[in-house]
Parts: sequence; C-alpha cells; structure tokens
Amino acid sequence: MANRKTFRDIKGIRGALYRAGQMQMRAGFVADGLASFLRFRLNRNGARPSITAVVVGRNDDYMADFRERLHATIEWNTRYLIDHVIFVEWNPPPDRELLAIELAEKFKTLRAYVVPPEIHRAINRNPNLQLLEYHAKNVGIRRAGTPWIMPTNADAALGLNLVNTILGARLEPNVVWTAERIDIKWDENRQQHIGLAGSLRYHRFIPYDPMGTGEFSLAARELWQSSRGYDESLVRHKIGCDVRGIAQILAHGARLKKAGTVLHLQHPTSCVEGIRAFHGERATVEGVPYHNDENWGLGNAREIELADRVWRLELQGQGGAG
Repeated sequence: MANRKTFRDIKGIRGALYRAGQMQMRAGFVADGLASFLRFRLNRNGARPSITAVVVGRNDDYMADFRERLHATIEWNTRYLIDHVIFVEWNPPPDRELLAIELAEKFKTLRAYVVPPEIHRAINRNPNLQLLEYHAKNVGIRRAGTPWIMPTNADAALGLNLVNTILGARLEPNVVWTAERIDIKWDENRQQHIGLAGSLRYHRFIPYDPMGTGEFSLAARELWQSSRGYDESLVRHKIGCDVRGIAQILAHGARLKKAGTVLHLQHPTSCVEGIRAFHGERATVEGVPYHNDENWGLGNAREIELADRVWRLELQGQGGAG
C-alpha cells in the first residue's frame, strides 16, 4: 500500500512539474509575441524584401473551415511581410467551387493556378493522396518572379519574431531560412481572422528541426530555380518532402539560418495528432541531390485564363473542364 501511495505521489509531482513547464512556455510565448509586436510597430516603416508566398490547397474539407483558415493566414502574412501570393489549387473536386476565383478577387496581389484532376491522375501513385502538396508547391515556385520565395501552408501564420528577423536581416542569396513551428488554437467554424490576440493562443511547441518545417522556408529565387524545387519523383509521399527539399538546396551550396517561429493553426487532421493514410508515405534525405527534369513545376503546361489572375494548367493532349 505504501508503494502505491509513493507511486501516486511521484506521478502527481511529475504532473505538476509538467503543468508548470507548460505554463512557463505559454507565458514566454505570449511575452515574446507582445514584445515582437511592439518591435514591429516601431520599425514598420522600414523597407520590406520582395517575397512571394506559395500556398496550395483544394476545396475538400481536409480540415474544418479550410477556406476561413486560408483567408485568415493570407490576410495576416500579407499584412506583416509578404508582397505577393501564388495559390495553387491542385486536383479540385468537380462538385465544389474553385477557391482560386474568390481569393484572386479578395487579394489583389494574389495569382492562382488550377491543376486539373487529369494531371493529378497522371502523376499520383497513392490513392490516399488527393493533393500532391510538393508538386503543387513547385508549380508556384516555378512561376514566382520576386527575388525571394517562401513556400508555406494554408494554415500557417508568420510569427512576429520571424517577421522582425527577416525585416532586419541582410538577406543573402546563399542562405535558406527555416523556422520553429508552434501550434496555436483556432476555433473551428467560428473564427474568421487571427489578430494579435489570436496569434498568442498557445497550444503546443513542436521541437525545432534546423532543416525546417513545411509551414515555412525562405530562400532566393535563384536557389529554388537551380535546385529545381521539391523532389518530383516522390509520387506517394507527403511527410518529409519539406526536409528533403531543404537538403536539396543545401546540396546546391546554401547554408541554414533560423528565422524565428511560424504559427500553425491547430487541427485534428495534422500529422502531429497521428499519422494516417491520407498523410502519404514518409520521405527521407537519402539520395540527395535529386534531379527533376527541365519541366519541373509543370513548366511545359499551357496556361488557360479562367479569370483575372487565375489560370488553369493544361498539358499537351489534355483538355476539357476537368
């Protein structure tokens, strides 16, 4: 009986220490966020580098209120750092409206490219993947014209400490910036915007990997072009494709720097909540450097205008509405 009591006491102490540690991390996160906001306000009239954010998605309810998250993160990121956005709508469901048209109407610095289902079917080799995320990001990277390109995710907002770092840095053509991911809370089916208070709603730290996270990487356009983007031989994969892409850039002579934190809007379908079939297979860094062909990013596709700043991509011999 005494041993059981001792075990319960030890377990209780460990639980209390864990909760205390979480409270400390949360307090530190909030304090850093507020300090970063004040610093941004003081320095906000400085010059901003010309950066294109590349974001991908499809209107398929992969996560609750995907549209609202997408609008909220684009709104936040363009407010604080990003000049231009390229949205790649990959394999859109035929019974849903395109996200691209509304996005282009709302955000005047956004361009969109729609990759129809027939292209997805020709490339994809995993029936559990309806969006080849890193092929889609290559479509945007290939077409970005600014000196700096930042692939990111539809549910990722830039931390203000990261914003301050990039605004205060001398961006170098041989440096790729990565970030630490922190999950923040998002009220599904109720929340529309992020805002300062929303950006401080701590949920969980993800241990930092210097090779980065799919939510953020920033490098010179020349680096992305010379490395030819993410590995397009991976047609069954999703997890780890981001790290493999950074390893590719490093193999082309770049070096790493940490920019700060990127804020991920927490949702139950995230891979940190558990790996499932729709997350695809896991990629590694073995075999880097890889060699995408000259048409990487669907560089040989025709661009058919659908609306102002919205194009559908079409390969030779393919047609129809998709």
